[in-house]
Amino acid sequence: MSTETKRARGTGSVVKLPGSRFWYILFYVDGKQRRESSKTESRAAAESLLRKRLGEAEDGRAQLDKKLRYEDVRASLLLEYSNKQNKSLRHQKNGDVSIGGLKHLDSFFTGMLVSRIDTDTIQEFVQQRLAEGAERPTVNRALALLRRMFYLAKEHGKIQNIPYFPMQKENAPRQGFLDHDEFRALLDALPIRFHPLVIFLYFCGVRVGEATQITWNQVDLNRHQIRLEAEQAKNAEARILPLPAELVDHLRAIPIESRSGLVFFAKNFRNHWNAAVQAAFLKTGNEKFDGLLIHDLRRSAVRNLIAAGVPEKIAMRISGHKTRHVFDRYMIVSTGDLHNAMGRVQAAAQVITVNAPRLLKSKV
Repeated sequence: MSTETKRARGTGSVVKLPGSRFWYILFYVDGKQRRESSKTESRAAAESLLRKRLGEAEDGRAQLDKKLRYEDVRASLLLEYSNKQNKSLRHQKNGDVSIGGLKHLDSFFTGMLVSRIDTDTIQEFVQQRLAEGAERPTVNRALALLRRMFYLAKEHGKIQNIPYFPMQKENAPRQGFLDHDEFRALLDALPIRFHPLVIFLYFCGVRVGEATQITWNQVDLNRHQIRLEAEQAKNAEARILPLPAELVDHLRAIPIESRSGLVFFAKNFRNHWNAAVQAAFLKTGNEKFDGLLIHDLRRSAVRNLIAAGVPEKIAMRISGHKTRHVFDRYMIVSTGDLHNAMGRVQAAAQVITVNAPRLLKSKV
């Protein structure tokens, strides 16, 4: 039999069970009795633990599934990504699936009970990643994945409360872009076999992961366009991509018998890109090339489309942006843009007529 001291109703119990030297606490959550070892021979310590558990239950923080581990909530996240066919889901050669950003979460949290993952533990993870040299946006992407795991666990009735996630303050979005002359300098530094791909990225604003999936049966050189299929697009929407004449000339120069499979050569592209931006930086001294990213071509495309007077709705359709929030971050305004804008205002005030070529809008 257990030894138990009579207590007021609703305040739980502290008991000794036969064969155990530890005190056990008994309390109710949502009408169900919970029993937990205090792992101590001190009654005072057991009483303290009971008060803590009662407080958690009162605040709705009691863990519903005491055996729930990180691996369980991780599996729920992967299942959600798989069911939604999320583009971030990565299929590995060994048959496993993962998500970018899970690697470091796995290393830190694997084997840990979800009930033990509180804000302090999450802070320890953040400190470790920052000490390892991880950028704050990278840490935030990992925290967002972990937070989603907790939200799914709550939706599935496995936990009642979600800890606070200390998201890190990020720097302002990158402002990297190239004007047309700078783009030519970069193009000259790249092997010619990469020119079609880079021209495509710069003018159309396509993501490199989308571009490298395109096959020749999606290309219509007569209409100067490529059809990107829904399964190739990050936003899961098919779209027509009008091609600049320069790219059409490059593609037409490829022998017909070679027009099969993937359109754009991209083997070791990132290595050649890094070498090219370094070479362009050393040759020109232009700091824009220092640390230039492939993704900056996408920013350049959006900026160039808007600067050319293309309506935002059409520009978003070409680049594949679904929301204005992200699109607006790509609409980079340079000092030159500001001066040009003031010049146009002054010209209008002076009633000066400027003859400008008419913008032909492509059907998309």
